[in-house]
Amino acid sequence: MKSIHLTCVVILNSACWAASHSWVIKLVGLLGGKSRGGSVGDDLTLQRYFCPLPLLDDCQPDAKHGITLTEDALRPCRAGVESSPRASVRAGDSLFVSWMGNGHVNNNGQSDGTCVKFLLAPYESDPDFGSFSTISGGECVDYWYTNAEGYDKTDHLITIPADTPPGKYTMLWYWDFTEFWYSSCSDIDVLPASGTPMAPTTSAPAGSPTTQTNAPQTSPPTLSSADMQSYQENGCNQFGNPGSFCISYLGSSSYCKDWQLDKCGRAVCQGGDFLLPCSPSSPTAAPVSSPTGPTGESTPIDAYRAGGCTGASVPADFCTSYFGGGSYCKGWGVDGCARAVCQGDAHSSLDPCP
Repeated sequence: MKSIHLTCVVILNSACWAASHSWVIKLVGLLGGKSRGGSVGDDLTLQRYFCPLPLLDDCQPDAKHGITLTEDALRPCRAGVESSPRASVRAGDSLFVSWMGNGHVNNNGQSDGTCVKFLLAPYESDPDFGSFSTISGGECVDYWYTNAEGYDKTDHLITIPADTPPGKYTMLWYWDFTEFWYSSCSDIDVLPASGTPMAPTTSAPAGSPTTQTNAPQTSPPTLSSADMQSYQENGCNQFGNPGSFCISYLGSSSYCKDWQLDKCGRAVCQGGDFLLPCSPSSPTAAPVSSPTGPTGESTPIDAYRAGGCTGASVPADFCTSYFGGGSYCKGWGVDGCARAVCQGDAHSSLDPCP
């Protein structure tokens, strides 16, 4: 595995560690996934310098940065590693992708006007840059934007081309930032477009009875795109029959976990616990359902709102339990009271500082 793609001329010098960086942290489709770099680790593991130009010398940054790119920066992905878990999405549907802003949004003139690009290629362990094709609508996506609620965001809904054959693919995200390019590859499964039947997985041997010899035929859920989009925005507990929705959406083993709501009052289907981010200040957000204890006893969500996710009374798995499998505690991004929040949340959802 090639996890470090740069050499610091002066080991651990301040210029190396101060270098700007960014990477994909979460993808959300029918099922959620991560990039090949994952979402946990130090900056030199998560970030990746990339050279999209034919000659490495054309990508070398100024010597003042103390960074020298090596030959493997000419390859866009981390070789020998695969996304775990992999996101899945139907051809023609949208995939939500979020990346680490890392302090490079708002009031940061260097990132203003920069953009990220999205490309797709059939899966390979170490694909060549030339094997990727730009996804329509992903030619130049603003690195950051401010949403309608006033929050600065680093994410995008990218539509997988409707004519993409089903199979395993690698999505490339890369950012042109001043003197550097940063890339992040994510392996995904592209499923048949909605309404396209899938063939049986096995066939009966010649001459054998035709009954019960084929593997059961599976088809995509008989749900509209509007239903699936509504689930990703509002959860399964909005539906009149949540259990039926989850079975149609994800299969017979799924169900609506309506006892474990996120901060916006949304429940997830078992096996599909990735919802689109919601605004903590949304007027339609329902109260969070938290574990109940004896009257007057504080719960993990109470402790989180009071002291953030690094508090001693907050369970280690709090962020994934309350905000989904792609969340984690952003211990480095604290507020004026030294409180950290979970990825997907904002400090404004915490109680006022004492």
